[in-house]
Amino acid sequence: MLSLALATVAGFAHAATAGDAGTVTVRASTVSARYLAYAQVEPPLAWGNSRPAGCPASGGLWLKAAFYGTDLDGVRPGLKGVFVPAGSGRPVPVRVCAKFGLLRADGGESAALLPVSARPGWRNGLFGTVTLDGPVVALPAVPTRALILDRGRWWVVVRTSSGDEPRQVRPGPARGWETFIESGLSGGERVVVAGAYLEYHRGVSKAYQPPD
Repeated sequence: MLSLALATVAGFAHAATAGDAGTVTVRASTVSARYLAYAQVEPPLAWGNSRPAGCPASGGLWLKAAFYGTDLDGVRPGLKGVFVPAGSGRPVPVRVCAKFGLLRADGGESAALLPVSARPGWRNGLFGTVTLDGPVVALPAVPTRALILDRGRWWVVVRTSSGDEPRQVRPGPARGWETFIESGLSGGERVVVAGAYLEYHRGVSKAYQPPD
């Protein structure tokens, strides 16, 4: 149900722009994505007649987890991770063998996972959380205080040669005092940090000034 990412950053994800103390120059950093979900151990009969081709036929228990939002694109067969049963805290290595390909009524999509070990020590109905390790990608990051929430959407103010412009972005995970940006921003661009909220609303008010 949730997703986060752990970043391993070489140097800083952004740097103060020389001659412009109120902005930072965005740099891309490497991020290792992780996908989290609640999961439950299912019996062999739960496959019914819809056992995915990627899941070997066996009489063993399997794991069913539902993923949502942007995780739907990231989770795919072959990803590995761990399942931690509630109450035990003992992680069990697992891998995704298939996605069911149909959206649930709540907007999620179910995935089937199998234990890496032949004897995971599961029992039918056991539930817990599963964490999958996704691919390593490069994402730009900005100071979290540069983000502005307006009418349910996130924005930053980008400083260009022609002036400041509001830019809609999609924030990703946060690490410390910075937030990674999944879309809307590229490395090398300058983002206003000092007084970003005021600059954003000043630009909006100018755009909606009535004509003389």
